[in-house]
Amino acid sequence: MRPGKVSAGYAFVLFFGGFLQSSSAQQSPLQNANRFFDVTAGLGIAVHSTPLLANYINALAQPPLDQRVDQFNSAAEFYVIPELQVSRDWSVGIEYSMLLKSYSIDSRSAYARTEIAYEVHMPSVLLHYLVFGDGFRLKFGGGAGYHFAKFDQSFPLIGAGETFRISGPGFKIDAVGNTKFDDTFYGSIGIDLRWDFLGALSRSAGASQVARSGPDLPKMNFFNAGVKFGVTFQLF
Repeated sequence: MRPGKVSAGYAFVLFFGGFLQSSSAQQSPLQNANRFFDVTAGLGIAVHSTPLLANYINALAQPPLDQRVDQFNSAAEFYVIPELQVSRDWSVGIEYSMLLKSYSIDSRSAYARTEIAYEVHMPSVLLHYLVFGDGFRLKFGGGAGYHFAKFDQSFPLIGAGETFRISGPGFKIDAVGNTKFDDTFYGSIGIDLRWDFLGALSRSAGASQVARSGPDLPKMNFFNAGVKFGVTFQLF
């Protein structure tokens, strides 16, 4: 082999080795940087599965067959998460998330309407494994919490309605990606799966049952598969 080719090859190896070392340093910034504390807020869209609740609403509202509530529906979710990095590879966060869903259903006779609306407050403690890259970071993990639901049903034509409440444990797994825009501002996109076991809806103590309250109150257990979009502000 000619000396010129040997020198060129040797220079290439040195350059490539230096590039890898620089990339490795960029992907592990925590060796020379402070741990972060950030706050993420945004909106999620979920595929929301509540089979027992769907059966209850259909029995209560008695809609036409083509307007029956399906087991799977969409639901909106709003969330905020302060999160602190506690080691090189791990962070912990406290999520407050609120799920919102509503229905307005005419009966098959068209002489009655049932309006259903519920909200689920889902505070959770999260644990994430961290992966850092050049201009981005990834979080993988999940969490658990004790969740609270408020369920309203009303019948506008007769001017009656009821409110039920229930609470119980909930669990989730998730994956989140943050893309850096500047030193303190990131975009956020994530996916998650949730399982909530809230038990059967119950009336407040002393509350009376309205005349058209329908079948036995159902369990409000549900499963969610969601996509979340938000912004992250790194405070330090």
